[in-house]
Amino acid sequence: MPSKAEVARALHAAWRLARLDRSALHDFDLSHEGVWRSFWAAAICYPGFLLLLLTRLDADTVAQVGFLHIAIVQSIAFVVAWTGFPLVVLYYCKWIGRENEGFAFIVVYNWSQVLQTGLLLIAAFGNATIFPESLAPDIDLVAYAAVLAFEWFIALVAVGAGGWIALSIVFFDLALGSIIAVIAEKLY
Repeated sequence: MPSKAEVARALHAAWRLARLDRSALHDFDLSHEGVWRSFWAAAICYPGFLLLLLTRLDADTVAQVGFLHIAIVQSIAFVVAWTGFPLVVLYYCKWIGRENEGFAFIVVYNWSQVLQTGLLLIAAFGNATIFPESLAPDIDLVAYAAVLAFEWFIALVAVGAGGWIALSIVFFDLALGSIIAVIAEKLY
């Protein structure tokens, strides 16, 4: 388990990366132990994940299936995504000769998920309470575009193999996430 200081340092570094500060990469614990501890970011993100799930469910589905069933299925999908994507990235980075950088990417990606979850929560709850209903799709689109751009920048900086490689990593994340989402939704 990471210390409070490590969590604070990693989240501050992720914030700096979101502001395009490449030097923030050096503030993450990129050791193998740091890789393992970075998965604790999933525990930080999980409550936000559940809140986002609530905002995306329609009342008919919840009435037919029940929220507990949906939450269990989506929680399993959450764990599969959090563990499956790093495996894909590690294999890919090993294939392109950048295995160590793949581990660095996982650390930075995991901690950055906390910021990304926060941004998506702000967009979702802003759509529900602050912004006019007509702007909701645009706000969601901007939030998701920012998340994807941030992930691309993380891949660019952490893997260090150029923009096209970074773009392919984002594509792998989108593809795997879409597959997991489709399978999960078919289970309720």
